[in-house]
Order: sequence, then structure tokens, then C-alpha cells
Amino acid sequence: MKNVIINGKNYKLISRYQDDNDLRNSFNLLTQQTYNFDFEKWYQSGYWKENCILYSLLDNDKMVSHITVSVIDFIVLGKKKRFVQFGTVMTDVQYRNRGLSRVLMETVLEEWKDKCDMFYLFANDSVLDFYPKFGLEPVDEYQTSTKISKIESPYFVRKMDIDNVSDLNLLYETAKNAEAQFALSMQGNAGLVLFYCNYFELFSFKENLFYIQDLNAIAVAEYEEDTLILYDILATEKIEIEDVLNALATEQTKSAILKFMPINSENYEVNLFKEEDSTLMVMGDKEELFKYNKLMFPMLSHT
Repeated sequence: MKNVIINGKNYKLISRYQDDNDLRNSFNLLTQQTYNFDFEKWYQSGYWKENCILYSLLDNDKMVSHITVSVIDFIVLGKKKRFVQFGTVMTDVQYRNRGLSRVLMETVLEEWKDKCDMFYLFANDSVLDFYPKFGLEPVDEYQTSTKISKIESPYFVRKMDIDNVSDLNLLYETAKNAEAQFALSMQGNAGLVLFYCNYFELFSFKENLFYIQDLNAIAVAEYEEDTLILYDILATEKIEIEDVLNALATEQTKSAILKFMPINSENYEVNLFKEEDSTLMVMGDKEELFKYNKLMFPMLSHT
């Protein structure tokens, strides 16, 4: 904890405090007020790991501004990289436009600039003019799709039930030891996978987990009419995406959308992807990575 003066007013800057019940409750309260969810169930589950780091400003004992730093390892085009993602950036309504988020951004950029390969975040439309002040620039993401003709698959698929401890452990261990399957693949961040599959209040992939036994793979997928949407593949060995698609396809499935970029996309239709009210922004010197390579961050790596 340290004191900082912002526009003549004194605040306390705190970080790495998630094990302090009072401070964590204050953080959860601000998150509820801003985004209508909190992280308490995830924390209590034990899956909140040390790579999710909280940075906040206090006015006396009131938490008034915050940013979360998620340190995530990726395999990017075959090379291991460590990225820092900013998330849950928020300021109490009564304290906005006072420069608090600026101080937090400057703090984490200074602390992590020599410890990671890239900074990035997903920005709401209302703040697209804010982040370029720190060198973050918008870049495009791309997703792929393909037509599907149902063929007889040799692979048995079952829907997982993570209320069952064995399935919960299977999901955790598979995500923890997952092999890179895509051009941009998250590595070793099982805690974040569990957050989206069981502890996120706004939506959950809990009902969208399928275990393909012979491939020892978990697919995160859903069906919308005749379209299969494949969000992620978790497997401890490299497997063929086409095998997963064929295993998941039903008699009604005519096409599939992949929410990631395959290592080899030649057999897929590649299209620009734009999510409503969300823009990927990266530190300016890494902009070319996305300019010259059509990439997409898998959904379960977002924070």
C-alpha cells in the first residue's frame, strides 16, 4: 500500500489483496455496481490463481477505482509469449473524470513493461478514445467458418456435468495441461477456464462442455439451429479440428463457426469478426502481429 496524490487529493494505492476479506468485498461491491457480477464464488472455489492481480485506489476505506491485470501465457504462431491483459477497469460514478484510471494504467504499465511481451484489452465503445493515450491501438480479429456434411464419426461424445467432481477435475486438469491447438492458444490458465465454465454470473459455458473420449478432448460448443459454434478445444495432445467437428455434428448441422483461428486456415472461410461493444486493443508496437496475421483470442481467454 502506498499513498498517491491525484489532483491534490490523497488516495491509497493497493494491489494483490484478494485474500483480504474486507478489501475483496469492497472490490466485489464496486464490480457489482459497475458490471452486475462479482468474483466471490470464483475466489471461494480456489481457482483464482496468482496470475490474476488486483490494483485499486482507496479514498479512506472506500474503493473508488480499479484495474485487474491477468498475466497469461500463449502460444502464438508456434512461439511462447507472455501477455498482460487488462480487465474490469472501473471507477465509482462519483469519482470519474478525476484521473484515477490514468494513474492505475500508468502504474501497471510501468510495473509490467519489462515482464511481458504485449499489453492488450477488450474495450467498450465508450472508452475507445481513452486507451490510445497509453499507446494501445485497435486491431482486427478474424473468425473462421466451414460447411459440414455429416459423416459417421468413430468418436463417442458425452455432455459433461461439472457438478460431478470427476468431471470438474477432468476439466481442470485438461485445461491446465492443454496443448496448443490454434494459431493463438492460451496455456496453463485452467483457473480462467473454470471461471467461464462455472463461476461467471452473466453467462456460463457450464452446459456447453462435451467430452470426446477417444481423443481425450473437451470441446466447448453450442448449437444454434443448423450451426455448430465451437468456442474452444482443450486436449493434452494435438488433435485435428476436423475430428472434433465431425464428432460434434448432428444430422441437423450444416455449418460450423470457429471462435478461434486454426493453425492452418486454408480449408476455412475467414471473415472479419466484430463483437458488439468490444474492440481488441494492443500496445502499438505489437499492432503488426495482428495486421499481418489473421488472429483471434479464444473466448475463454478474455477477462
